[in-house]
This record gives sequence, structure tokens and C-alpha cells, in this order.
Amino acid sequence: CRQSAPLAIGASMRRSARAGARTVVGVAQDALASMPRARGGDASMAVARPRATHRRRHELSNLRGASSSSPTRVRDTTVCVIGAGPTGLALSMLLSKLGVASVTLERAHAPTTHPQAHFINTRSMEALGALGMRDAIAKQSPPLRTWREFRYVTSLVHGVVLGRVDQFDGAEHAGSATSPTAPTHFSQHRLAKEMLTRARAMHDDGDSGVLTGARVDDVRVSDDGVHVRARVKASEDASEAETLTVRAEYCVVAEGANSETRDRLGIQMRGERALQHLINVHFTSSALAVDLSADPAMLYFVFNPDAVAVVVAHDLSRGEFVAQIPYLPPVQQLSDFTPSVCERMLRSAIGWKDASKVLDILGIRAWTMSAEVSEKFIENDRVFLAGDAAHRFPPAGGFGMNTGIQDAHNLAWKLAAVTRGISSPELLRTYETERRPVALRNTALSVENFKGVLKIPNAIGLPPMAADVLRDAVSALPLLVPSALRKNILEAGLAIGRAQCGSLLTADNPIGVARRAAVREMCEDPNGTLKLQFPKEDVGFSYESADANGQAKLYEPGTLRVGVRVPHAWVNTISGRTSTIDLVDADMAEPRMTVFASGFDANAKDAVTTSSRSAFPMQVIHILDQNCDDSLSKNNVIDIDGTWALKTRTFGDKVLVLVRPDGHVAFIGSNVDELENVIRSSFHATAN
Repeated sequence: CRQSAPLAIGASMRRSARAGARTVVGVAQDALASMPRARGGDASMAVARPRATHRRRHELSNLRGASSSSPTRVRDTTVCVIGAGPTGLALSMLLSKLGVASVTLERAHAPTTHPQAHFINTRSMEALGALGMRDAIAKQSPPLRTWREFRYVTSLVHGVVLGRVDQFDGAEHAGSATSPTAPTHFSQHRLAKEMLTRARAMHDDGDSGVLTGARVDDVRVSDDGVHVRARVKASEDASEAETLTVRAEYCVVAEGANSETRDRLGIQMRGERALQHLINVHFTSSALAVDLSADPAMLYFVFNPDAVAVVVAHDLSRGEFVAQIPYLPPVQQLSDFTPSVCERMLRSAIGWKDASKVLDILGIRAWTMSAEVSEKFIENDRVFLAGDAAHRFPPAGGFGMNTGIQDAHNLAWKLAAVTRGISSPELLRTYETERRPVALRNTALSVENFKGVLKIPNAIGLPPMAADVLRDAVSALPLLVPSALRKNILEAGLAIGRAQCGSLLTADNPIGVARRAAVREMCEDPNGTLKLQFPKEDVGFSYESADANGQAKLYEPGTLRVGVRVPHAWVNTISGRTSTIDLVDADMAEPRMTVFASGFDANAKDAVTTSSRSAFPMQVIHILDQNCDDSLSKNNVIDIDGTWALKTRTFGDKVLVLVRPDGHVAFIGSNVDELENVIRSSFHATAN
């Protein structure tokens, strides 16, 4: 076998803050060149807090416990995060891991208990693995058999099954050969609770690192930082609020789709604001869970004369569900959907005839399905938009929460590199050039998926356009027509439409037979209706320059290419089997590059030895042939099944693969000088 010598790249890294190269980032070079410059485990699992190496200390370590005669408090930090949903909490944890001081402000006093997103895709599970959460989430997730299917039915219980789609094509496991982990079905409200616990445990300041009950009402940017003002209440019922001013170098706005801060900054959203209006009904029912347990599914699309709805089985073990019911404002309003009205609709959707069976409605909310992306992700070089504050998608495909977590994964290491003096601030501008094309790509796909969802109601005689036409006609009635009468007219028209889901769908007449056959055919076609998995969009998106439509380019999962997530390959290490993806994250306590080296012989003249000329921390890992088990060391690992050799062989016998802290490939080649140049120019690294 070929014995590899330790590469000296990255040895003796010094964290100088000299001005770095001002060249554009390699994988987004074209986009940056044209971009104008702006002015100005379980909940109980133990978590060790990383020791901070670069902190701006704040004046108050615990806002709740401090007392002061002054009505205004001031807190200094490096990064202020607005919003403690999955995006904000992921960012808080990543910053803590990388040794960057932060304060997260959340207007709610506690995480929501209302389910929202419920699918964590592969790339997000990889990112959460970097935070030590992957195993805990996997253990708490339901088994695949309970959520592998989407089903089209006339009712959940005892109804006609019009079609069913196995999203995993009969596979026993949700994972694939392109990742060390797998997607999972785990509700956002449960994930956020886990993340809040862990974010506070990882933070140097514990609970006060993530402040709840803090509503931001002003953000001001200056040349030397950002001032964020918030009104902080000790509880929801408190009559008085303290004023807190957070002084930070940077601010990240991650407070959700209806971001007040984004609106105050005057940043516009671009796209379709209202694709559909829905009522979400959160309910629990152990009786329904029992009824469904023998043959469960994740989503039930229900069509019958009394109800048209989508029911999401969030967690059968807890009997937790959400029903999504279309409604038509301004004729219909949230107040029309009282608990009694919703229960009647739910029982019709379920198909229960037994009134003794119990369901408990826990919450009723209205929401608008949008497809919008912010016109920009960065304001004045100091404020960044992330998560739903930057993009909001239809839920079809499950990209909303996942895209937000991956925003945080991209931005955190860049903030750490700049605030620690490793890179110049120019690096931060790549956040927009890399993440906005991904958001545009995911928006387009989500809209396409939503249109795919509409194929089946169209096929059974329920064209959604007809409901909109009816709504518009009722809205156009003279003002003297009472509101109650308008609602009755609308409901009568909708009832006529839903009648298409009676005998014209279920009976063995020519129309019913043809409609059921059309639904079955669409469900059997891989592209016939809504899908759950999109491997290219999940792990194959690239941070190279966007395509002609401004969208991220896509590649097959596992492609070794600059800009794409590094391929997964199983390797043997001194600690056992692991993935190349996990090696990038292993023990990372500061933003660090990883070099995977293969084919370099310790005894040959071409052995790679060089001193680092940049301040960017780096680890070098030699990936050795399969028959080199006796060569294992901290920096030598074994390519277990030859996957890495297969990925690199087209690049030559000696290959260096430079991987960024977020797992994306930045360089492929064999010349060490070229690799060093990429670090200095592409990442604006300061010189040693």
C-alpha cells in the first residue's frame, strides 16, 4: 500500500488580523464580481460547553436576575440573532461551537406546541449531526413504516383508498449510500424544544444566551456594528417590559416568515404572496391513532362530500395530528372555523360514525401559503436574513425549515472566521451569492410540487380554480348583501363542488371508474403527484455561480465537484468507522478547513510538505488504500470499500480535496501552492 506522510499544511497556524486578500470567492466568483458593494439525544443528554477563544463579554450575564434603576439595559456581544426557531437556534449552537459570543432574542416566551414542518431532510440531519443532535433525533423519530406513504382517500377510516405512494419504493430504511445519515419524520415543535435545550447548554451564558419574551422593535446599523433594541417581558402576563439594547458586530434576522425586522429594514419579498389560504387544526386522538396503526401513512389527502382536507399524522405514538383545510378569504374568516365547526369537519374527514370516539382540538390557526424570496439577504454588510425571514415556500417538498437550517450552516463559520480575524469581512458577502440561488431553486421546486398536488383534485372533478372563481363572484356581490348571506352562498357552491366526491367518484359508474383509474395512474407514476424526496436539491446543490435563472446548479448526490457537498465515503479511523462528512466536523472548535489527501507517498520525492501561508486553521487527513489497516493514525484513515478512490480517480493518482467548514468542496487538485492560493483568495484568509 502507499504510505502517506503527514502533510504540513496548516501547521503553526497563527491568528493574525492583518488585512486579507480582497479577491472574490472562487466558487461564487462570477456572481461576486457583479455584485455591488453595500455601504456602511434526548432533552436530557449532557452537553459540554466549548471554551470560548474569542468573546466580546456582555455587561449583564443574566437579564432576568439583574436589577437596575435604569429602564434600559445594554448588552455587548459579537452576533445578535433575532428569532429562536430552528434557524436561529442552529445558528446559536454553531456560533457557540465555533467560539463566537452571541445573544439570541425570541419574542415568544416558550417554544410553540403547534406542529408545523415535520420532515428533516438528509442535509439538515448531517448539519444537526455536527451539533451532536443526530442520534437523539433519530431515536425519538417514528419507525419508517408509519410515515413512508402518502395516501389519497375518501376518509381516513373505512374510506375508499384512491391511491397510495410509497416514498421509499419498498426500501427497509430511509437512508441511502450517499450519506451517513437519513431523513426523518420529526415535528418542528419537538425539534425546536430539543434545540433550545441544547443551545442554552452549549452557550457560555446558559439560559440567558437565548432570551425569550424579547420583542425586537428597532435595529440600527453603524460603521462599527449593529444596535438591536428589544422590549423584554418576564412573562406573557407581565404589564411592564424592560428595554434591552444589544450592541453587536453583526445581526442575523431569523424571526420567521412575517419578520417585523425585515419589514422595518425596508427589504422586499419577491414572488407569489398568496398561493392558497389554509386553516391548520392541531388535534390529538388516541382513538384515531389506534384506528390507523395497522396501516399508517404520513399524509392523507381527503376528498368527500363533507370535507376536503390534508391530514398530517405527526406522531402516531402520541396520537398527534394536524388537518389543513382550505378556506377562501375575504368571504371566509378564521373566526368562522370554531372548534365545533372544525370537529364536525374532522369527523367527516376521518370517517367516524361512532360519536363516542374522542378527539381533542388543541389549536386553530390560519396561514397563507407563499412562494417568495427576499430581494437581498444582506443589509449594509452587517445584517443578514436567514430562514423564513429570507424565503418562504409552499410546504410541498418540505424545504422551508431545512433551507433555514442550512442557511445557518453556511453563515456561522463565515461569521466566526471574520470575527476571529482569520478572514476579511469580504467573506461574508458570499452568504448571499451562495444561499439566495439555493432559495430560488427550492422556491421553484416547491411551487412545481404544489401544482403537482393539484393534479389529483383536478382529476376527480375538483379544480381549485373553480373555488377561486366562486369566491371572487361572491366577493363582487353588492355591499348591501349581508356577510352571513355571502358565506351561505359560498358554502352552497362549495358543497356542489364537493358532491363530485360522492358517487361520481366512489361508485362503479363510468365516471367513477375513470376518475379512480386516473388517480391510481398518477400515484404509480414517479412524477405523477407529490414526492417527498429530492436527492439533488437535498445534497446535490452547488455553491458555484448560479445558472441563467439565478438558481443553484444541481448534481447527482455523491458528485465530487467544487461547490458541492463533499461525497460520503466510509473510512476506518483509530476510533472506528466514520464518514468523510463527519470527519470534517469532528472536534471542530473554530472554523477549520479539511484537506483529504490521497496518493501521496511518504518515501517519494513528491511527498507534500509545506508551511502554511494563511491563518486559516486546517486539518489534513490521508485516505489510504483498503489494505493499509496497519497504518491507522490520527491523520491516516482507510478507504473501507474503495468509494473514495472511485470518486477521486478521474483527478489523477495524487489528489488533494479541500473542504470548507460547512462540508462543501473548495478545491480539487494535486498542487499545494494552488490549494494555498484558494484559501487566501477564495476565503479572504489573512496572512501568517
